[in-house]
Amino acid sequence: MYRCLPLCAALLAPLVQADETGASLVLHNARIYTVNAAQPWAEALAVSHTGRILAIGNRAEVDKHVDDDTDVVDLGGRLVLPGFQDTHAHVLDASSEAQGDCPLDADDTLDKWLDEVGQCAEQTESEWLLGSGFSLHTLLDSGESPRELLDEIASDLPIALMEETSHSYWLNSKALQLAGFDHAGADPEGGVILRDTQGRATGVVLDSAGDLVMDKALPPSRALHQVYYQAVLDGQGELARNGITSVADARVFWRRGHLEAWQKAARENRLKARTSLGLWAYPQLDDGEQLAQLKALYQPGDDDDLLHITQIKLYVDGIVHNTTARLRQPYQHSLAGVDPRGLYYFTPQRLARYARELSAVGFDLHIHTIGDQAVRDALDVIEQTGLGRHRLTHVELVDQVDLPRFRQLGVIADFQPSRYFAPSFLKDNQPLIGERAYQLLPLRALYDSGARVTLSSDWDVNPLSPLGIMQNALSLGARSLPSLEAAIRAYTLDAAYTLRQEKQTGSLEVGKQADLLVLDRDIFTLSPAQIGQAKVLWTLLGGDEVYRAAGFPYEFAASAD
Repeated sequence: MYRCLPLCAALLAPLVQADETGASLVLHNARIYTVNAAQPWAEALAVSHTGRILAIGNRAEVDKHVDDDTDVVDLGGRLVLPGFQDTHAHVLDASSEAQGDCPLDADDTLDKWLDEVGQCAEQTESEWLLGSGFSLHTLLDSGESPRELLDEIASDLPIALMEETSHSYWLNSKALQLAGFDHAGADPEGGVILRDTQGRATGVVLDSAGDLVMDKALPPSRALHQVYYQAVLDGQGELARNGITSVADARVFWRRGHLEAWQKAARENRLKARTSLGLWAYPQLDDGEQLAQLKALYQPGDDDDLLHITQIKLYVDGIVHNTTARLRQPYQHSLAGVDPRGLYYFTPQRLARYARELSAVGFDLHIHTIGDQAVRDALDVIEQTGLGRHRLTHVELVDQVDLPRFRQLGVIADFQPSRYFAPSFLKDNQPLIGERAYQLLPLRALYDSGARVTLSSDWDVNPLSPLGIMQNALSLGARSLPSLEAAIRAYTLDAAYTLRQEKQTGSLEVGKQADLLVLDRDIFTLSPAQIGQAKVLWTLLGGDEVYRAAGFPYEFAASAD
C-alpha cells in the first residue's frame, strides 16, 4: 500500500467524462497525476477509439465505459503522468552516424584523444574523419599546436573533431584548407578562427565557423539523405523509451537534407512523437533570400498531424565556455581573437528583421541566448515586434532588470539544468567572468518572477531523460524549482503551450489526446536525488503503444473484473 499524499483527496472528486460511451482502453488501479488543477489526481482513465481521453476519475465511474471491445489494464498502483514534451532536443543530429564515428571522452587526457583519433584514422574509409567529445580547455592548456597534433596523425585526410559542447572544432591543416580557413581573412559571421601571433590558423575554430566546416564535410548526397532518414527513425525509439510524446527538433539544417528526412518519416507514418521543427537560420546567408526560403517552408498542419514546421532557431550569441556568449560587461579573460564581450551570430538589427517578418507568417522563434546582453537584445526585439510564443533558450545570465520582462512580454524561458551546472562548473567559469559565474542559470528567479518556464534536454549535449533533467532542476540549491509538481508542469503543460498544443496535450483531461507514460516507481515518494533512477515502463501516444519495457507486467482483460 502506497502512502497517500494530500492531493489524493482529489480521487474522490466527481468524475469528468465526455459524451462517448465505449472505450478502447481503460487503465485502472493507478496513481494518475493529471497536471490539471481542477482534478490533480485520479485512479482510472478511459481512452476513446479516436485516441482521446474519454473519462478520468475513480474506477467505478470509468468502468462504465468498458464493453466487449475494451482492453482493461491493471497498473498495480503505478504512477501515470502526461507524456513528457522536450522543447529543445537535437533528435536527428543526436542519432546520426553522419556526426562521426570517432567518439572521445572529455575527461580523458590529450594523449588518449590522440591515440584514439589515430586508431580512427587507420580504420576510416570516409573522405573526412569526423569525431566529437574533446574538452576545449584541456586542448588549449596543453600549449601544443592543435593543427600540428592532428597533422602528425594524418596530413592528407581532413579531420574535424567537435568539442563536447558542439561550439568549437579541432581541425587539421587539410580540413582548414578545405574550409577556406588556412589563409588570413575576416572571421565568418557568428564565428572565430583562432590564430597564432603570425596570423596562422591554430586548428581551433569557434561557433558558426564549425558549422561551415561541417557544410564542407557533409555536402548533400543520396547516401547522406538515407543516413538522415535513418537517424530520424532511430531517434523515435529513444524518445518513446524516455516517455517523450512531443518534441521540438531545435536545429534543422534544411540546406543539408534534414527537412526532407523528417518529411519522409512523417509521410510513412514512422513518427512516435508529435514533432515541431525549428528551421536553422544561417548567419552567413543573405537575409532577403533566406527569409523568403524560410517563409515558404512554413507548415503548421492540422491538430492530428505529427509533424509541424512552425519554429525558427536563431542564435544571438555563443557560450561562456568559449568566451563567445555576449555579455553586458567584458570577460575577465577572453580567448585570443574573441571580442572581450563575446560575439553575435545575429546582431539586434538583423534579429529584429527576422522576428518581424517570420512572426508575421506564423513562426515562433526559438532563440539561443546565453549572455546577459544577448538576453536583453532578444527581449528588446520581441518587445518591438509584437505577439508570438517566442522562447529564449539557455538564458544562463540574466540581468536583474530583465527578469520581470519575460512575464511582461510573454516570453518563455527554456532551461537545460544539466550536470554542467554543478558547483564545480560554476567555479570553473570564475576565471572567465568572475563572480557572475555564481549567477549562472537563474531558474528559480525566473520561475518566481511569474515567467513561463520549460525544461528540456538539448540532447545530445546532455542526456535525453526528462527524469534526469527534473532531478537536476530540483538539485540546484537556491536556484532549484520549488517542487516536483513545478518540474513536471515545465515538462508537460507549459511545454505544450510552447509548442502551441496545450488544448490537445500536456495534461490528462477529457477530450485531450491520450499521450501518457507509466513509471516503475512513484517519484512523488522519492528524494530529488533519486528521481533520475525511475524508469519509463510504458508510453502511449494518442492511446497507442509506442514503447513498452521488456517484462513490463501487465495483462489485458476483456472486462473490468
